[in-house]
Amino acid sequence: MSDTASDSDLQAGGSLLHIGRDGVPLRRVVAPLTRSLQQICVSIITEALAEAGLVQLEYALLVFVNDAPGISQQTLAEAMGVDRNNVGLIAEKLEARGLLRRTVNGDDRRARQVYLTRKGERLWRQCQPEVFAANQRVLAPLNASEKKLFIDMLVRLVEGNRVHARPGAGRRKRTSRKSI
Repeated sequence: MSDTASDSDLQAGGSLLHIGRDGVPLRRVVAPLTRSLQQICVSIITEALAEAGLVQLEYALLVFVNDAPGISQQTLAEAMGVDRNNVGLIAEKLEARGLLRRTVNGDDRRARQVYLTRKGERLWRQCQPEVFAANQRVLAPLNASEKKLFIDMLVRLVEGNRVHARPGAGRRKRTSRKSI
């Protein structure tokens, strides 16, 4: 099979099997490939953040707060695609480590605004080279122009499907025992 599949092949579910260099079969279908890529990314980023004692979502929260100091927890949850309660728990944990400061919003007493502390800024800066190198490891099989094109296409896919990037999207709805 060639390295490219036509749209009709993709729609018809044609022979989309690719045997990898390691002999492991790969289906040339978006969802399983992106899931595998997500697993690869998580593994490599986890290694990069281990020394800092952070996990990927904690680091992502630091990045968003650095980019938008004073961001509300609600907006942070939407931007990260994470449930707002989970963002609250992550922020609480980072605040306990002295990496974040949360303040009550003057206009809405229920809302919290989030800021990095000096310690949080230092840790964020310290992690940047490791995370950059980890991202480069993920992209290493591509040449420079392919890397740019791949990132551009990922941005386009995410932007074009952002409505589906919300907490709980795609999860099976639980049914009550009464309906069984």
